[in-house]
Amino acid sequence: MDFATWARQLSDRGFRVLPPSHPVPVRLWALLPGGDLLQFRCQGTNVSLERYAEADLFFVVPAGRCDCGCGEHLPAPSARARLVIRTSARPIDAARYDGATVRGWRGHEAGLLSVAEAAPLFDDLLAELFAPVEAARR
Repeated sequence: MDFATWARQLSDRGFRVLPPSHPVPVRLWALLPGGDLLQFRCQGTNVSLERYAEADLFFVVPAGRCDCGCGEHLPAPSARARLVIRTSARPIDAARYDGATVRGWRGHEAGLLSVAEAAPLFDDLLAELFAPVEAARR
């Protein structure tokens, strides 16, 4: 499975995959239907999934700068809006897969995971992240 296929599958499930996402190392930013943000990372010996509140997110359009050195900002009509998380933001929830404990990883093995290897870990961590919510509904 490639990254585009996985992104389409997630979209079909109601996630909105955002542009900072990339396949190597696997890093995914996705908006939930309720507005919260999920950040999935494969880095070092850990694979993590964090959820941020909608209030901690905003989109900005980068402004250009004048080349003459005067410091004036110029409109940047070709610049895409970027997702920004407040610097004071802390995850509401987090789930982690510790590859050092489970698989004996020692360095950067999580960063070497392919999309096909990372996708099932995303689903496992997603289930773990929302398990307390589902239990509370019962």
